[in-house]
Amino acid sequence: MVPFTAPPGIRVVRPLTRDEHLETLMVHIEGEEPGPAVIARACDAAGARRRRTELAALARGHGPGLVTLLDVLDDAPAPALLLAHVVGPTLATVLGERPSWTAGETVSVLGALVSTVARLHEAGVAHGAVSAARIVLAATGPILTDLSHAELFAANAPESVRARVASLAQDREAVRGCAIELLARVDGSRSGAAHELATRLAALPGPELLPTLGQALRELASPMPVASAAHSAPEVLGARMLPVVDAEVTEPERSVEPARDIVEVSAELGGLPARIVREVRQAIAWARRRLEALPAMRRRLLIGGGVATAVAAVLLAVPGAGSGPADTTSVLSTPLETTSPAAASASAAPASTPGTNPAASPSADARRDDPLAALSALLARRDECIRLQSLLCLEDVDQAGSAALDVDRAGIAALRAGEEARLPSAAASGARVVETLGDGVLIELGPETAPASLLLMRGEAGWRIRDWIAAGD
Repeated sequence: MVPFTAPPGIRVVRPLTRDEHLETLMVHIEGEEPGPAVIARACDAAGARRRRTELAALARGHGPGLVTLLDVLDDAPAPALLLAHVVGPTLATVLGERPSWTAGETVSVLGALVSTVARLHEAGVAHGAVSAARIVLAATGPILTDLSHAELFAANAPESVRARVASLAQDREAVRGCAIELLARVDGSRSGAAHELATRLAALPGPELLPTLGQALRELASPMPVASAAHSAPEVLGARMLPVVDAEVTEPERSVEPARDIVEVSAELGGLPARIVREVRQAIAWARRRLEALPAMRRRLLIGGGVATAVAAVLLAVPGAGSGPADTTSVLSTPLETTSPAAASASAAPASTPGTNPAASPSADARRDDPLAALSALLARRDECIRLQSLLCLEDVDQAGSAALDVDRAGIAALRAGEEARLPSAAASGARVVETLGDGVLIELGPETAPASLLLMRGEAGWRIRDWIAAGD
């Protein structure tokens, strides 16, 4: 790779991202109007082709809601792009912080996204990598960034031409996924209308998606700025160097002081059978994770109240839980997770939830004894969750508190961040039950799959995936 030589008036501050083909650099523009900017350059011939396409895409689609091209600089093996530095958190970041949104905030984000993507398509540009990680919530409104995966086609093309552009179809599905995710989080007086719209979008044909969504958003609410922790302040461009982002980045775990009642419950498990102790502690871990995911105010209201009550209800369901050692011949008939708050909320949920397809939900298999039939529905539902990049629908697939849920959540978080996701995958064909383990079954997958098998658990909510097992584990 040829190092970048900055022209006069531009100072390279630090690298931002780099892979084998492309590189982006944070720079500082000096002169009458100094300030930060970003240089996007190519590292080899393959990167050069992508940068030239990106340049054409930015020129065709320039306008509100799209990152601004400031200039083109001489560089080898292709001209480098000088782009505006967009300040603000990404939509992916704010989604991780905000479990509920107002209708106006949702309209603000989705309206800008629909308008920008529709304008690109009319100009003959498919973005090719729309995601929450590439939408920056700037002070001026949502900005779509990173057109390094763009694909060009004829401007003002009819649908017969657009149907053959794979990246355009990906744009539509990405917008659909973002819309369903945001609409499902709408709280307040317009939540019913937002959830109804999310249900409509799930079944809408691709060509109708953008115009239908744009019109429906105008009827839903008036746009309003997104309230996040704070829009990032302009970066101080000093000599401090930060590492290049060229590998998967994991989000640091947030810490929270656990509820006192939960800790006390955990300390009173000594006289119970090992299986009961293990399952109760899994429920306590589940409760802690739920608390950590809540905003501070809701977390304070729940601590010592509903969460502890739910865990205490589990203990009351265990013979002898409050009066010394339990009879080891008496055990729970289902895994503890089925009596946890997650299962209770699942059973009380309406049959049709925004962003879900009731017909494809694996809950239909909960009343059947065939784990292989359940596996087929679970894998199909999991594929839909991954396609929509939705963490909410994983509760229909993975057991609460399980290793499988942790893996899938991490994978979807990586997809939202525009990174490579390490998600296990398998087909239901060729699977067979090799061992029954109480309420669980070990299923061996086909000979061409990796991992080699998985563990399903059955509870009141139905069959759920507990763990993926590689050969030799």
